[in-house]
Amino acid sequence: MNDINLLGRLTNTPELKKSANGRNYTWFTVAVPRQDNRKEADYIRCLAFDKLASAIYKHCDKGRQVLCQGRLQVSKSIDEVTKQVKYHHTVVVSNTHFLHDPNVSSASI
Repeated sequence: MNDINLLGRLTNTPELKKSANGRNYTWFTVAVPRQDNRKEADYIRCLAFDKLASAIYKHCDKGRQVLCQGRLQVSKSIDEVTKQVKYHHTVVVSNTHFLHDPNVSSASI
């Protein structure tokens, strides 16, 4: 089973893009604190499509805490200069919960 859950904060504001066949998508990075050392984090590249991509673009800015659920996808490419194989890890997100937003004060809620 290829299931992954990430709880962390966005490192940048996502940008909404359109693929050649007209599908909405967005790339974003989630900083996930390490369990054994909260001062360190892993920066995990994520990808969402269609309505979810639009919702992430609409509701998320840099620093927003999110819980992302999806699957890990690994692709590879060959560096044309060095001929070395490079592996690229991406979480393809299928569901996102929008949590704490540092840009909204609790007094305005």
